[in-house]
Amino acid sequence: MYRLIPMVMAISLLVLGLSYLLQPARWIRFMRGIMHAPETFFGGALIMVAAGVVVGYGYNSWHGTWPVFVTVMGWLMALEGALILVFPGFLRLFQNLSDGFLTLYLRIGGLLLATLGALLWYFLA
Repeated sequence: MYRLIPMVMAISLLVLGLSYLLQPARWIRFMRGIMHAPETFFGGALIMVAAGVVVGYGYNSWHGTWPVFVTVMGWLMALEGALILVFPGFLRLFQNLSDGFLTLYLRIGGLLLATLGALLWYFLA
């Protein structure tokens, strides 16, 4: 059980990162929809809060390298979901970003997430 949460996080980060890298146009359409109507993502934001609290509080390890990473990522996920629920209008700040910039952002973010997921998976193996 101790390794279940980090392994789920590793695989999720790897898959999400690869999706960002390989499907940026679809993610941009998804992001544009959320920016124009943030309330349509309230269900997803609530799941982010719940999953983040489960990871951050349930795992809650502050010793070593990857255990701290998993705990911090959980709390950041909960914080992001809470921000969307409490201040949904802040997403509109990103409406005017160009598709080119968002594509670059997704590709860099995807590479970072996939790398973090692969490294975490490596340390768990």
